[in-house]
Amino acid sequence: MGIHYKNTRTHWNYFLALEKDFELLARYIEFSEENNNTFSIELARIIMSSTQEVDVIMKSICTLLGNTSADNINQYRTTIKKKLSGLINEEVFIPRFGMSSTPWLNWNEKDENPIWWKANNKIKHQRTSHFQKANLKNAFNALGALLIVNLYFYKLEKEKEIENVVDWKDITSELNSRDSFMKLRDKYYHESVFF
Repeated sequence: MGIHYKNTRTHWNYFLALEKDFELLARYIEFSEENNNTFSIELARIIMSSTQEVDVIMKSICTLLGNTSADNINQYRTTIKKKLSGLINEEVFIPRFGMSSTPWLNWNEKDENPIWWKANNKIKHQRTSHFQKANLKNAFNALGALLIVNLYFYKLEKEKEIENVVDWKDITSELNSRDSFMKLRDKYYHESVFF
């Protein structure tokens, strides 16, 4: 007897796996401002995995927006600023720990790549001298950026499929977003902050 499968949301499932790993770290690192600079191998893995997945999804977002040649962070920034600027100001938060951030804000404020993106490159290429960049703050921002691009990607994909605008609550409902402990402010989570 065979097994039947439906199409799955691979990017979303990958985000949930990384998010679960991050959530488990709260048992060992207090998620507080005092620990923003706490660094570890596990945080390095979360930063590098999240950033790599952001790169994959951003390429797909740019393709959906009509730029099939975008293949690096600078080209993504140009496309997103022109065609999907709302993504840049999205704020992510974790109600349970009172954490919030706007991981793409550098694209507006300084027209440069986010600190967590630069940290990833330093961790990846110069880990010996920049390992301290594998910290809680950069991990939270990289994972938050991944949440944002996931939701925007699936919204754009659905809009292309049905050739109409899709409401945010339909996207979050489709993705079983209640499984996530990270939230996208205002578009993603409108209930009590208590679980």
